[in-house]
Amino acid sequence: MPKPMPSGKFNQQFIGLDTHYSTADGSRKRRVHMDGAASPLAAQIALDTIQEVLPHYSNTHSYVHTSAQISTKALSWAYAQILDCLGADPSQYTAIFTGSGSTSGINRVARGLADARPDRKVVLVSALEHHANDLPHRQFNNKVIHIPLQGEGADQGPIDLVELEKLLKQHKGKVNYVAFSSVSNVTGIINPVREITRLAHEHDALVLVDAAQSIAHQQTRLSDDDELSEVDFLVFSGHKLYTPMAPGVLVAKRTLLEQLSGQDLGGGSVDDVSYYDYSLSTVYPNKEQSGTPNIVGAIALARVMQALKEFGFEKIEAQEQDLYAELNDALLSIPHIRVYGDSKSLRISAIAFNHELIDHGLLAAILNDYYAIAVRNECFCAHPYVSSMLKQELWELDLSTIPESKQTGYINRKRGMVRVSTSLYNTSSDVDELIKALHEINCNYETLSEQYTPCDDGSYRHNSFTVDWRQQLNW
Repeated sequence: MPKPMPSGKFNQQFIGLDTHYSTADGSRKRRVHMDGAASPLAAQIALDTIQEVLPHYSNTHSYVHTSAQISTKALSWAYAQILDCLGADPSQYTAIFTGSGSTSGINRVARGLADARPDRKVVLVSALEHHANDLPHRQFNNKVIHIPLQGEGADQGPIDLVELEKLLKQHKGKVNYVAFSSVSNVTGIINPVREITRLAHEHDALVLVDAAQSIAHQQTRLSDDDELSEVDFLVFSGHKLYTPMAPGVLVAKRTLLEQLSGQDLGGGSVDDVSYYDYSLSTVYPNKEQSGTPNIVGAIALARVMQALKEFGFEKIEAQEQDLYAELNDALLSIPHIRVYGDSKSLRISAIAFNHELIDHGLLAAILNDYYAIAVRNECFCAHPYVSSMLKQELWELDLSTIPESKQTGYINRKRGMVRVSTSLYNTSSDVDELIKALHEINCNYETLSEQYTPCDDGSYRHNSFTVDWRQQLNW
């Protein structure tokens, strides 16, 4: 077994916590990374694992030489470790590594279920989804219906269970599956996974959960004593779990995977091939793993998951909930700031807001250029959800004085938000630096605004300050 993580140390072991950047005012500041919902910093244990594995690196599917044995057995350990961390019975579930994060796993499920249950063309997708868990379901002649959320407009909350049940009854016998995120990547709102899953199963619909935004922040369990609440398919991205070099992961019930056709074909997933025929492997995960997987990244990811489990998800969730509450309260105390999403809903990690006087692109640029605070802006690959929360504000825009040729750029500068997202390495001092920066910006926004030129895509470009990426990498 790999060495355990030293007790109480995981939240201090990340690469880049002491990265410094020059800023537009001529100073040099420590970068405050608050963009973990996109990709958090890399865990040191991920890099340590890669360095431990690389001297023995070899392709798998072979025991003929020592390094091949090591790689094959370590990858097998990684599969088992991921199931163990998710509380998934290996006799019921299998884990599969996929190429491009959650997206490829979701496309695999959408493609397979459309073929396996062709008489069920209705797919229910929550209205707060990232494009990765929305667009794949719009293929294959599916009829996608978006599940309403609790509340309205800027104050929307999680999935409305009453409305979900209405849709399941209205389309009885036609719903193939329900797809939803456990946590919103925009507002951090937490969906009631168990309740949604149980309700879907009661109406003979399957469940696909996108856990990309929850996997690093709270305990994720696929099964418990209630069979109705056992998740059918769960996906997440390794890069969201402090392992930027890792693949995506699809965890699925074996009995359901056996019904899915349409997997990629190639070496590794077959038992025998002739010029006239081939036979697929009957062993999981081999049957779904054509080609050479990201061996080293998968092992590193499993090692990080093991370390997080040892550190304790109860501790992680308590720490992050406290920091989230601190951040939310502080943002609400700043003049001109509006936070989006139902304030009474359970939330974690991500929080989206706007400034009444400063466009989202300009505010994000100022935070980076003058304060070295890394946040994200625009629509976060969740355009329908963000637009639904901004609907009233966009409707009220006065375009009468804006030339027609400039209107698209003007709207783009208004259609978006600023998102701050915290990770295990963030602290109260990071929140303090952000809040202090926002107060200073409030006092100086007119002067700061004069330093920027607006762009048609909604972004802002500083008039004199630029970042030389080659110089930062010493290339």
